[in-house]
Amino acid sequence: MPAVTKGDFILVTGASGYIASHAAKEFLKEGYKVRGTVRSEEKGKYLKDLFAKDGLNDFEYAIVKDIVEDGAFDEAVNGVDAVAHLASPFYTSGVKDPQELIGPALKGTTGILNSVQKNNPKVKRVVITSSVAAVMSVRSRKAPVVYTEDDWNVDSIKHVEENGVNSDGGDSYRASKTLAEKALWKFVEDNKPNWDGVAINPPLVLGEVIHQVEDPSKLNTSVALFYDWAAGKKTDKDLPGGGGNWVNVKDVALAHVKALTVPEAGGNRFIVGAGPFACQDYCDILHKRFPELKNIPVGKPGTHDEICKDANVFDGTKATKVLGFQYETLEDTVVEMTESLRKRFGNF
Repeated sequence: MPAVTKGDFILVTGASGYIASHAAKEFLKEGYKVRGTVRSEEKGKYLKDLFAKDGLNDFEYAIVKDIVEDGAFDEAVNGVDAVAHLASPFYTSGVKDPQELIGPALKGTTGILNSVQKNNPKVKRVVITSSVAAVMSVRSRKAPVVYTEDDWNVDSIKHVEENGVNSDGGDSYRASKTLAEKALWKFVEDNKPNWDGVAINPPLVLGEVIHQVEDPSKLNTSVALFYDWAAGKKTDKDLPGGGGNWVNVKDVALAHVKALTVPEAGGNRFIVGAGPFACQDYCDILHKRFPELKNIPVGKPGTHDEICKDANVFDGTKATKVLGFQYETLEDTVVEMTESLRKRFGNF
């Protein structure tokens, strides 16, 4: 299928979210018109004002209060040339029932696809935000594993089916992302639409915060974990700290743009990841770039290679080759994230 071209009209769902707000901004910067779905007038006006400050005025918003409602996106899809579907919950603690994650993730994806097919089947392409959660099988494959786009999570759906409300929160989230992405590919296979699909599979997403959030307790999961380190709420006893693989939020946003604009991207899934890290890396960078911050643990500086030598790796090279971009460094990412948090919540 042909990719979108500059001036085309892009629908970005969940536009008030951490990643989606960056994606909407990146589309605008690249010369596209954007309609973002939000849950309230307040969130829509916030984004419109935010983008206008940078002279990005080709943004409008549509209110979708609940993505699991039948036909929730029916009106929002009208007139657009492509869809970037980013609306989906991400949390792993306090999950009382896997369905509170699976429902919105799965119904949101099938809902947007059905709305497109029913009301605007001439769209050129649909990209969805999946996750490495749909790639990794942490129960049946022990680290270190190098994961690629050929891999699928074969553990979490089974775990949730067997354990129900007693399921592990992490598996509940991973099952939600796996089911949602599988729904995309099944929809394409079953319906053979005029448009083609793309999935973007990031690991932990870090970097600048631009979306509406007034209190640190309301931060998205990945940035909230970092905030505790930067705000001096951790000690040396917490090091080397949990880590994982990471990517800059601006790179994820750019990947969504490229997924809709690069012809060869159609029909593919892309791991968008810059490699493994540990919270020791946070502390090393904070000490180097923000020496004035108080109570940042020291741990054992410079031990990244030692800490991460047995970590899983989500290979993000396919994205750089096909989509044509390079990943930001972890140091630049941590600096951007820290500066945006201090600007928003005051110096910590």
